[in-house]
Amino acid sequence: MVRVKICGMMSRQDVIMAQASGADGVGFVTEYPFPVPWNLPRERARELVLTAPPFLTTVAVVGGSPEGILEIARTVRPGVIQLHGDETLQEIREVVKGLEGTGIQVIKAMRVNVDTGLASFEETNPLKAGEVLAGSGIKALVVDSRTSSMPAGTGVSLDWDMAAAMVRRLDIPVILAGGLSAENVAGAVEKVRPYAVDVITGVESGPGIKDAAKMRAFVRAAKGTGRKT
Repeated sequence: MVRVKICGMMSRQDVIMAQASGADGVGFVTEYPFPVPWNLPRERARELVLTAPPFLTTVAVVGGSPEGILEIARTVRPGVIQLHGDETLQEIREVVKGLEGTGIQVIKAMRVNVDTGLASFEETNPLKAGEVLAGSGIKALVVDSRTSSMPAGTGVSLDWDMAAAMVRRLDIPVILAGGLSAENVAGAVEKVRPYAVDVITGVESGPGIKDAAKMRAFVRAAKGTGRKT
């Protein structure tokens, strides 16, 4: 069954609602280097990570220099660090190496411009970029959308055919993000067969305001279909 991460936690109540909805993971956008509604200082992210119950995976969503990311990881101590910026291949490898032995896993978001279809990475062909990133030491690849105005949390869907090809081609888990909601996630899971799905704006009633009913509906819809085995 596909796993579900709900991102953009802003409060303890958000964490409680996400866990009650049946989510498998929660994301904390931590000192992200672009203005987004969900940004938290590292100390607040750490406080919220500590409120998560057992078996709910905590993910710090970050961007920036390897040194800054490693400092955030040491403070927040999540289960997973999600690199969601324009990190180079060398920088990704530095973060992976820097977190060896800590128990913190590293995943990387490959953001694809919805207007051009190009990946925001050194290799701009999404499928080729995915292959390069799969060899960087990361544990999973997040495939997300970006627009000219929003680097993340766009609410705009990706090319699901491209994402499905990524799942078939790569030997690491692929997590689908970008414009998912309770209305379309079942179709996305059926078509792409990702390891997990990642949602933020699709479970909100307004920027940064989580909606418990939307969370429950999203998780039910996502887990109602199978995933790649």
